[in-house]
Amino acid sequence: MVRIAFRSLLKPIHTWTGLVFGLLLSVSALTGSVILFRAELERAALPRSTTTQGARIAPLDRAVSAIAKLRPDGRIRRVHLPASLYDPYIFQVESRDKRIEKIASDAVTGEPLGVIQTGWIDWLIDLHRNLLTGKQGRRAVGFVGLALFLLSLSGIAMWAAGVRRWSSWLTIRRQGSNRRFLFEVHRTVGLWAFCVLAVISVTGMERAFPATFRDVLLGNQGSRAPRTTAKKLKARTRLQLGDYVRIGQAAMPDGVPVELRLGGGPVELRLLRSGDIPPAANYVYLNPANGELLGLDRLEDRPLAARVLADMEPIHYAQWGGTPLKVVWALFALTPILLLITGLMVWLRKGVRKPIAQTANAPNPELAEIYEVAESSIRES
Repeated sequence: MVRIAFRSLLKPIHTWTGLVFGLLLSVSALTGSVILFRAELERAALPRSTTTQGARIAPLDRAVSAIAKLRPDGRIRRVHLPASLYDPYIFQVESRDKRIEKIASDAVTGEPLGVIQTGWIDWLIDLHRNLLTGKQGRRAVGFVGLALFLLSLSGIAMWAAGVRRWSSWLTIRRQGSNRRFLFEVHRTVGLWAFCVLAVISVTGMERAFPATFRDVLLGNQGSRAPRTTAKKLKARTRLQLGDYVRIGQAAMPDGVPVELRLGGGPVELRLLRSGDIPPAANYVYLNPANGELLGLDRLEDRPLAARVLADMEPIHYAQWGGTPLKVVWALFALTPILLLITGLMVWLRKGVRKPIAQTANAPNPELAEIYEVAESSIRES
């Protein structure tokens, strides 16, 4: 009876959380599964480099010169460095009117390949992260993540409190009513997707409430992890961009440079070291005026909680296992849509009961469903 009471307590929480947040969860699931492949979609639209055997990646400064000719009034804010001959340089260029555009350049010749058109992808990202409503929307997305976590947790708790065998993880039987079949699809898909959905929900909440997660996790260690030891200064870049890359790599020789960031403060060079999960990275901070080393920020030197925080974004967007993992992650990310459809259909059919509910003399609908589950378990055994 305790298990029945526990299940009866959880069921309305699970049901109404799903009904209230189901549509927003479905929107987040659909948009998130698409933007997982943002980099692949952007690069697929670009011309491929026609490299020949023995070719080498062009010096960064050659590509910078070509960008300067193409956008003489633009300011380079970021440079994503190519990992291979077939990956382009990607420049983030800011115009005088503060408009940002991404321009890809051939890794071998340094010549511009074209502007990366990301309008519809950027719209999907804004919808996924902010519901197109800025900071208020991001908070709402955070609560959607909390709803997904509660749905996952309450669903597996109800399964654990029910009367069934471990084989229910694997089987969806077609015997019985349509409602029973839909319920088994809902249950089985939810059970298989539980771990992934829990991870996606927690990492998604961190994306929406980064300050809260940082304060809670780092506060438990007694101090906040230093983001950087660099001095806050404002100076214009005086060296060629390739010089910053060379100086930064010399300061962290076991790292592979992946991105150069230029702004009003120190020049930031992001590097990946063995074992890192991109895009979480190590940083070298340089004085923009003369390239003086201002500070190093290695992932391995940060507290454990800070390293966990750094890994949440790449885990959320499956950036640590290549395209095959993204495909698997996207399929799991789409399961809330199936769960909403099957859960809604089960809820709408709640008045339809199998004969077991009548023969058991169970006027309570909750008990009727428990009896139906019990009968199914007996048939399994």
